[in-house]
Amino acid sequence: MNKKVTLERIFHREKPRIFINFDFDPVIDETVRSLHVRAFSNTRKQWYVEDNEESIKEILLAFKDKADVDISAISSSYNRHIIIRQATGEPPEHKPVTVVVKSPPDDELEKKPAVSPIKLEKNKNLKSGYGPVEFRISDEGGRLSIRFRGRYEKEWIDEIRSYGKCYYDKIHKEFLLQWTQLKVDSLSDYFSTQGVEVKVKKSVVPDDLKEKRKEFSEEVRSRQMMPKAVEGVDLLRRYLEENRYSNRTSVSYLSLLEVFFKYYNEKDPAKITQNDVSDFMDSFIVKLGFSASYQNQMISAVKTYYEIAGKGKVIPQIMERPRRSRALPKVFSKDEITRILGSARNIKHKLLLWMIYSCGLRRSEATNIKLTDLDRDRGILNIREGKGRVDRMVPVSDKVWAKLDEYVAGYRPVTYLFEGQGGGKYSVESVYNVFKQALKKAGINKEVGVHSLRHSYATHLHESGLDIKYIQELLGHRSSRTTEIYTHVSRRNLIAVRSPIEDLDIK
Repeated sequence: MNKKVTLERIFHREKPRIFINFDFDPVIDETVRSLHVRAFSNTRKQWYVEDNEESIKEILLAFKDKADVDISAISSSYNRHIIIRQATGEPPEHKPVTVVVKSPPDDELEKKPAVSPIKLEKNKNLKSGYGPVEFRISDEGGRLSIRFRGRYEKEWIDEIRSYGKCYYDKIHKEFLLQWTQLKVDSLSDYFSTQGVEVKVKKSVVPDDLKEKRKEFSEEVRSRQMMPKAVEGVDLLRRYLEENRYSNRTSVSYLSLLEVFFKYYNEKDPAKITQNDVSDFMDSFIVKLGFSASYQNQMISAVKTYYEIAGKGKVIPQIMERPRRSRALPKVFSKDEITRILGSARNIKHKLLLWMIYSCGLRRSEATNIKLTDLDRDRGILNIREGKGRVDRMVPVSDKVWAKLDEYVAGYRPVTYLFEGQGGGKYSVESVYNVFKQALKKAGINKEVGVHSLRHSYATHLHESGLDIKYIQELLGHRSSRTTEIYTHVSRRNLIAVRSPIEDLDIK
């Protein structure tokens, strides 16, 4: 059976969907069309179904004698055979559906019971009633407010004041200072080492607003676009492909532009005015409580379209973006990092976490590392096409090289440093699972993502005295205040940087 169908989970139209990928074949196409609940995405030019077990079972049954179905991208190795058995009614060893495994092997996501949580060691000099400390970003001016919800020590105030101009609001009993990411990361780490909990207030969308948003969004998405609008979406698609935008950005822009055109489904895109754009932002986004980030993405999609389409009544140059408060980045103390990096028992998982922290990597950058990107002679890692498709290089610690040699000798990766069981690069979802397992074993109960390791890397470098310009270069950050994309510094100085992992007692 040579025909192959691959299932892929993608967030589409505000919901997770299962997309059906295959090289065109009349039999496969007819089979997909026979599915009970299926839809076609004009933006992706693919069929998809709802993301649930019933849909998977129906697909497996439909293709039972017609094609091999690869569900490795959407199903863990734990429940993969269960789904197949339920769908086909046959034991796994006799199943007619071939599963091409690309997900990590079972031993990489250990099913061992979690160790007893490690209790955070509080500062022994503190008495009961201290803390917690509440951090929040003011809606105006990008200010950070710090409020003590319990008793506090005078030196804590001195620490806050050491970060620049600080004002004490006597009415609200909080300290106000200008927000910067490293300032917040460093203060969070400081209070953590004092044994004080740092709390971040999060806005919660009311249930009635969620329901209203859902109903209105579904009604808008059900509308048909006029032919000119369909051409407009295709124009943007070709532009994004030609200019090598990332797949995630392309999917997002096309989906958002489709929503905008469907909102004005009776208007030619060339007839849509600047006031129409403002009305859309007010009626659809603001009143339905969508985030400033979502609004900003919508503006980017609409703005990009009218920049390339031209001859319209919308002037993209004067489209204003919303003022946004910035979410507080989560950072670990060095003690927490030591516990996280030391918790993984599998050497592959351990090296993965070590690399992310010691090199300040994003999840996708870690999974994209090829063996050829590692330059042992120069002691560096070349990061190819990171975020924004920009290359950079970072120093690799001697401690990490030693662990890397041990890993390569045991696992013998072929192309990528981290590979799945069936070859090919490790998935970002697997990285997330490894990280969460490490948090559990380390006894750390925080709502954080893998990116917190990268935040912690930057914070610890800053605390050790490294100039912010070097940190920006190491992380590949864009400069938001100048026209330069990156702050350029001497490459020789970057290679000489000592990684903070060298200061940790891990083996």
